[in-house]
Amino acid sequence: MKPDIRKKVEAGEVFGIQENQNDFNYSRLSLDNGQLLLHCLQNQPPPHVAITLPVSEIIKTLNPKSTITFLDMAWEGLTRGRVYIRVSEDKTEARQFVGLCTGQPESSFLNTQLNRVVGKGQMDECVFGGNYNFNDYNELDFPYGGVGFVTFKSNSEKSGEFCINTNSYHWYLAADIGQVESGLEVVKAAAQLNDITQVTVVDCGVVVPL
Repeated sequence: MKPDIRKKVEAGEVFGIQENQNDFNYSRLSLDNGQLLLHCLQNQPPPHVAITLPVSEIIKTLNPKSTITFLDMAWEGLTRGRVYIRVSEDKTEARQFVGLCTGQPESSFLNTQLNRVVGKGQMDECVFGGNYNFNDYNELDFPYGGVGFVTFKSNSEKSGEFCINTNSYHWYLAADIGQVESGLEVVKAAAQLNDITQVTVVDCGVVVPL
């Protein structure tokens, strides 16, 4: 990254832009420990001095077989940490998951709550989150995975439910899409709360290759 562009990113003056049917959505770019992050699209105009780039062009730089996404989780009024998930499967469900992290379908995981814990404190403990209408979805296999294993199911590009294993394994009617790379301790802490629905995804997005 050129030094002048880096300074603008550090100053919060570089944004992705996506034109929708009636208006524009904008996606902030930032740096975190040397990684360039594309945050979720929102209907919030950037500063007038901002540089804008088409989100579609930024997304083209991602490797569909190795895309790192992130979810920032908060509860009790505090952001508790960032969960990085490497999406390592080039399949429809994986692309839908990435889309809901970036907000490209004009819907996203942003401001959604975790919705339940299965097997709390047990070997098969896992945490569910996202948005899903629980219609029948019988086309997928039952995957098996270990700690940090991530699965996802959806019946449209605008909604979906993810499952993160926090212990040894879990059987779940969904598609395997990847693995938590870091931040699993945030998910484990959330699983121990009395009410998992108080946990909100307050930010999400993808890591852009430099």
